[in-house]
Amino acid sequence: MKDGKFDLKTFLNNIELYIGTVCFFILTVMLMLQVVSRYVLKHSFTWMEEFATIMFVWMIYLGISAAVTQRKHLRIDFVLNLVPFKAKRAMLIFSNVVFAVFNVYVTYVMTDVIRLLGASKTTMLQLPQSLVYSVIPLSLILSCIRLVQDTARMMKENKENLGASKPSMDLDACERIYQEKLAAKAKGASK
Repeated sequence: MKDGKFDLKTFLNNIELYIGTVCFFILTVMLMLQVVSRYVLKHSFTWMEEFATIMFVWMIYLGISAAVTQRKHLRIDFVLNLVPFKAKRAMLIFSNVVFAVFNVYVTYVMTDVIRLLGASKTTMLQLPQSLVYSVIPLSLILSCIRLVQDTARMMKENKENLGASKPSMDLDACERIYQEKLAAKAKGASK
């Protein structure tokens, strides 16, 4: 939402993050209900465990694509910080290409696995296994799209921000707010 309006581009650029968040919320609620039912009602709902496992898998694979979008995948920057700008850009692009090729390969393999699953269903919920496993190729294809977007973004970046991700928490802003509150408190106490 920008200025109270729905922004489709922002939504589509973060869709895997939104769906993963919903999976996390459902997973949390299901596990909490499972704990309560075991210890309070002395009864376990086995279907909840299966559903929670499915939500966990979906959350993890959607998180792969979300991490690509946010540039939050682990990487060792030691060598990147030692090489000149053009070499750093080339190495980052090469890394994206290798990651994309790996994603395409795993997507191809998983498509065969899903095809071999046929009409098999999960044990408790009787959901089609192909539906449960479909998140893997879907998230890997989405990761490839995100890698192409990231590579295009890298082509426009300058030396200072090449390949950089935004921090999850802006510690400088937190410190500035803290100092402003301290100053306001001190100013109020001196009156």
